Amino acid sequence: MRKVKLGLVGCGIAAKTLHIPALKKLSELFEVTAVTSRTRAHAQECSKLLGGVEVFESYDELLKSGEVDAVDLALPVELNLPFIKKAVESGVHVICEKPISTDTKTGKEIVKIAESSDVVVYIAENFRHIPVFWKAKELIEKGKIGDPIFMSWHIWVGMDESNPYVHTEWRKKPKHIGGYLSDGGVHHVAAMRLIFGDIVWVSAVVRDISPLLGGPDFISSILEFESGVVGSYTAGYPIKGKDRFEVVGTEGRMVIEWDRIVLNGESIYVKPEDSYKLEFKDFYYVVKGKRENVLGSPLEALKDLAVIEAAVNSNGQKVNVGDLLDLEK
Repeated sequence: MRKVKLGLVGCGIAAKTLHIPALKKLSELFEVTAVTSRTRAHAQECSKLLGGVEVFESYDELLKSGEVDAVDLALPVELNLPFIKKAVESGVHVICEKPISTDTKTGKEIVKIAESSDVVVYIAENFRHIPVFWKAKELIEKGKIGDPIFMSWHIWVGMDESNPYVHTEWRKKPKHIGGYLSDGGVHHVAAMRLIFGDIVWVSAVVRDISPLLGGPDFISSILEFESGVVGSYTAGYPIKGKDRFEVVGTEGRMVIEWDRIVLNGESIYVKPEDSYKLEFKDFYYVVKGKRENVLGSPLEALKDLAVIEAAVNSNGQKVNVGDLLDLEK
């Protein structure tokens, strides 16, 4: 199969530190042929990292150039909807950074656009490609802890002045629901849903702790999955500490780390892989019609965002996540 000619749109931190390194590892699948960004200087910087690919002055010019089969959108979240819409109208496939959109209302528009076209719209959620989460799912389904009853995931990010994402202008004044709570939170929801299935309801308390971060930066919640598993999810973006992801079942428990699972006291090593490389590889095979768009499904990304939106707006009350997912509303 021939390579997919890819245009890189947006040359921020994610593009430079996550996407470009992954794409370089997949040179047999992708040829990055074009780049554009908010400023020509940013675009030229990424072009150099890619070996000097053509720089376009605008997104419209890139789409009309005939130089790309697909675009990789690494943009401020509020631009996802209009940029996806333009790509689909141009017959150009899309892989777009998460969250799917600023809120579920506009996210549903993206789902509708994707469902009404043969063009691939793939939301790049790399946590759906992390091997340790798939291993945890496998062990639970094999009954290694009996019937799962409870999960808790406490995440302490510890963002401070040294973190480059803190200085991103659009993150300082977020237009996406909950700011960092959705920017990072959809990752966590994607992993939880991968392991335990869809979430029925959530109740949460949200706080704004650090003046350094834009918008709310702490969330503590309880939630219930369709499977009956009950969960506790807490994320503190300005708070430093050791993360802990634990699952309790009727016959045992497991602790999930990034490269291992501690199952009933026994450590099982899980080889880490570049999840960005894996998501681009999956996108390639979806574009080529060799795989269904399951891991990059816009509807799955919408479900991730809906959990965070329900939590942010719950004010400690129970909110039914499904109420946000009706595509007719």
